[in-house]
Order: sequence, then structure tokens, then C-alpha cells
Amino acid sequence: MPTAVDFSKISYIIITGASQGIGRAIAVEIAKTVNKISTVLLLARSQTGLKETESLMLKENADLNIITTAQDLSKPDIGMFETIIKEPVDQVNNIEQGIIFHNAGHVGTLNPTTELIDLQAWRNYYDLNLFSAVLLNAAFVSEIRKKTKNLIVVNITSLCGKVPFANMSMYGSAKAARDLFFQVLATEEKDIIVLNYSPGPVDTNMVQDIVTNMKDKTVKDQFVSLLETKTILTPEQTVKKMLRILEMGDFKSGSIIDYYNRT
Repeated sequence: MPTAVDFSKISYIIITGASQGIGRAIAVEIAKTVNKISTVLLLARSQTGLKETESLMLKENADLNIITTAQDLSKPDIGMFETIIKEPVDQVNNIEQGIIFHNAGHVGTLNPTTELIDLQAWRNYYDLNLFSAVLLNAAFVSEIRKKTKNLIVVNITSLCGKVPFANMSMYGSAKAARDLFFQVLATEEKDIIVLNYSPGPVDTNMVQDIVTNMKDKTVKDQFVSLLETKTILTPEQTVKKMLRILEMGDFKSGSIIDYYNRT
């Protein structure tokens, strides 16, 4: 199945974690790229942050239909997700493709594995970082398929889901689980384009959290070095490459593609 994405098509796009960082960069770059009369649904907890993202998008494309919904994704609910997606979809009749960017999440508790004994903390973390994406994706596929068969699912993953980093078992295990979930989706749904994109080390609040709270000195020093040497990527850099990968379609659906896998 061809995996190239044609952004000139009228699209219905969902971006989670769109109030800052990589999510905001996806939204702004999409505004520059996508068909001008597309609809974009922005999800995050901060309505203020979402409105700031919307303002940046409208500077790039004043014709976009942008919907901002302040939603705590740490409390996943299939009915809620179906309602959030369905209401704006019902008002649009000319959708040619649907795209979802699963970006929301946080780094979790940065402690050694033997100290991660708070079961509720684990459940809360997986509610946001895995189960929310699972249910939102199901709602997206169900609702958008009523309008178009052309669906694209992008999971923002991390090298931490493949390589063990000290003190990052919570973050890495959730990323690994999401990767396999979306690989199974690609195996089951041959007509859905699925990309697991690993953005590389990016200068976001997550990196600041690691630098501030990481106990393991070796890993902490790696991130400090990235910041001090300015070799860390900007959100815009990695998002532009991700969109190029989608446009070129030189990957098998379900693949995990890292920023550094492509020139």
C-alpha cells in the first residue's frame, strides 16, 4: 500500500498535546502545509496554550477551521472522545482524508525501577501515555471512516522505547507499548497509513524536566551536554522532517522512523 500523504487534500486533523512543544510545532507546520479549508482539532489541558497555538496557525493560514478543546487526556473515556471528534466532523461534508498525531504525554517519574512502587502513579501514567491514545485512536477511526477511507495515524515515539535509559523505565515502557500497539494497527488495518516517528532529542519542557529531576548522573549529563553544545533539535526542525517523511512515503506502514534515519 502506498504511504505517501498528500497534504493538498481537504483534511480533518487531530493533534494532541498541541498547547506547547512538538505538538504546537506540528500545528503550525500543518497550517503552512495542509489544504487551506481543512479542519484542525487541537487537544491539550491548557486552553490558554491552545489559543496561543491557534493564533500562530491563523498567521500562516487564516482560512483554516481550527477547534480548540481543553481536555485532560489522563482520564480516557471512549464516549467523551467520540463526542469531541463527532461534533465538528458532522459539520464538514468534504473531508478527503483524516490525520491524527498522537503527541500528548510526559516523561513520568524519573526514579530507579526498584523505587517505582506507587501503583496508582503507574496507572495514572499509563492512562495518559497509553490508554488515552488507544481510545482516542479508536474514536478517530470510527468517526472519520464515516467520511473518508483515507486515514493516517502518526504516533510520536522515542528512542527510549527501544533503548534502556536509566531512571526512564516509566517513560520508555509506555513508549514501547505504544509502538507495538500501532504496529499491530498497521498489520490489521491495511488501508490505514501508520507512522511511528521518533523525533530525536528536542528542546522541550520534557528535557528541562530530565535535567532538573533525573537522578542518574550519566543520563542527566547527556542531556545537559545537548543543551550546552546546542546540538539539541528544535521542535520545528524535527516536525519539518516528519512531514517530509509523510509526504515522501518511503516507509512501510507501521515502521518506526527516527529523525536520524533520514537525511
